[in-house]
Amino acid sequence: MAEEMSFAEQAAVLDKIADEKRLRILEYAVDGPVAAPDLAEKDEFAISGESILYHLNILESAGFLESKSVQGPYKRPRKEFELAGNGRTLTLEIVKDGDYEFSLREPALPQD
Repeated sequence: MAEEMSFAEQAAVLDKIADEKRLRILEYAVDGPVAAPDLAEKDEFAISGESILYHLNILESAGFLESKSVQGPYKRPRKEFELAGNGRTLTLEIVKDGDYEFSLREPALPQD
């Protein structure tokens, strides 16, 4: 079983996803791999491919996405991102009197 993260670690991860653009990127990643140039063409982002790549890298550093280098248009290399296979689990529970609880767990390490 994975160990629970400290409140400071949980806050750091939540800070990384507390951005509308990053949440939209995650929504696209649910349907399959995403790349910065493709997302930059969508009107809803209205930012450059470089800015989207910045957000993709933050999501990768938080463990929500994984990247790989692939051959893009014109045989140029590019990074594609997809949801991390054994990603983090975030659970938010609203409890009595409007209070809430959340837990964030790291994926379990493979056992030999």
